[in-house]
Amino acid sequence: MIPIHIKSETFSEPDVALYYLVAAEGIYLVKKTGLYRSVTRADWIVGPQSQAPALELNLPKVPRAHMERVYGFFDAVYQNCQGEAIVFLFYDPDRGDFQIGVPRQTVRRYWYAGGWITEGHVEYDQMARPEGYLKIGDIHSHGKQSAFFSAVDDHDDQEDGLRIVIGRLDLEPPDVCASFVAAGYRFPKNGDDVAEPFTARISPPHEWLARVRVCDAPRYVSWTPP
Repeated sequence: MIPIHIKSETFSEPDVALYYLVAAEGIYLVKKTGLYRSVTRADWIVGPQSQAPALELNLPKVPRAHMERVYGFFDAVYQNCQGEAIVFLFYDPDRGDFQIGVPRQTVRRYWYAGGWITEGHVEYDQMARPEGYLKIGDIHSHGKQSAFFSAVDDHDDQEDGLRIVIGRLDLEPPDVCASFVAAGYRFPKNGDDVAEPFTARISPPHEWLARVRVCDAPRYVSWTPP
């Protein structure tokens, strides 16, 4: 088999006539003879077997009660300002326990043609994770649109973790899609693979709603939760 070397900061030329060189730009075949030394692009490596991207999750499903409370939170935000919202997922691997965290977030809208138009995304801050818990992902809403991963989601989802989208908030149950992002690769999952089935909307805690701010251009207007 042709040897493989990585061009790191400490790389030095190996004493072999033929080898693959893995560099930042890709894979190269280096060939050395008594007459020349060539470095050419290699689209594939001879010898190793094929491997497709793969993911195995060792997480339990997000409990139904959590999903129904998040569903109720998303619905309350949408009813108030037709905006999207987001929550963080935290998990304690020792106890197998989930917690929902609600970061401070802003929904922006503007007045147009006699009515408010809400932007199709939500701005949010980071928040400290509870002691003993890991941040394992987030859930965000799409209002009355279907659940899908948009180009904005693809841009934002750089951190490894579980991603769940809840759409069609006007339906019971709503539309749900999920994925897990690992090393920049999105692995699609069925909603039932990562969360227990749910249908009801549980009213969210007052403090969750208090973390949502509606920004009416050009001024900020605080939303007083019901």
